[in-house]
Amino acid sequence: MKITDIDYYAEYGKSRLNKIPAGIKLPAVFLVIATVIFSSNIFVLGVLYLVLLLAITFFSVPKLKIIKLSLYPLIFLILFLISIQNLTLTTAFIVIFKALSASTSLILLVFTTNYIKIFGILNRILPGFMVNILFLTYRSIFILAKTLENLTGMFKFRGKPCLKNPVLFLMTTGNILGFFVIKSIQTGENLYDAMKLRGYSDNFSYLKEK
Repeated sequence: MKITDIDYYAEYGKSRLNKIPAGIKLPAVFLVIATVIFSSNIFVLGVLYLVLLLAITFFSVPKLKIIKLSLYPLIFLILFLISIQNLTLTTAFIVIFKALSASTSLILLVFTTNYIKIFGILNRILPGFMVNILFLTYRSIFILAKTLENLTGMFKFRGKPCLKNPVLFLMTTGNILGFFVIKSIQTGENLYDAMKLRGYSDNFSYLKEK
């Protein structure tokens, strides 16, 4: 998924969600994030995620693309769950619902709202440095997604190890994740250097929504 595709859906999408002002959708996303942070009720979190899935189903948005992107946190979430001792099924579902609800709400927002409008509103309510961090993170996610796509393609091309050999499988997976982390750091440094060369001075200007 290219960032230009998401920008196209956000600007020219015909769904009812696209017509809702960013000033309404952004507080709704904040409410979802607050629920994810402060609630540990599996029923509340499950219903929240179900509501988001229903919104994807009934509104004219690119359903498969949104769901696919929202599942990316599971890559790191699985490693996190494995590291938890005495993990219960209830705890696992609570963590999964939290991650998927947050990612789905944010992806729905960027698919139906021009990112300039989003950061324009954030720039009025958050400190400038925080908005800059969020903006750079947003733009970097798609670069890292492309890097991950290339790595998984290389993984398949070279012949992924069979699960019958778990040691080799874990070693290969670990090498790929390690390379991905190093590549992510390098990409961030290259992006910052490129912006500095183009005159970036630790500040952005955003257009206000009409």
